[in-house]
Amino acid sequence: MGTDGDYVEIWGDRVSLRDLVIGLVAVAVPTIGAVLLGGVVGGESLFWGLGGAAIGFAIACLVITPKRDVRIVDDPGTD
Repeated sequence: MGTDGDYVEIWGDRVSLRDLVIGLVAVAVPTIGAVLLGGVVGGESLFWGLGGAAIGFAIACLVITPKRDVRIVDDPGTD
């Protein structure tokens, strides 16, 4: 996944299309499942959906690794 062909530009940032799809699925599936579960169990579907989205976000954070290499460099001209 290191070549330029593996990335697309979205909102001014370059992202891996594969990781984007994995992240969308990882958030959408628990969110939809939680909304459907909330309809069966009872309660506000909005809160169930928010809980499912939070769980999906946690899953996406664990599955997708960062690709950026950030280096902090001291500027000798600021002393």
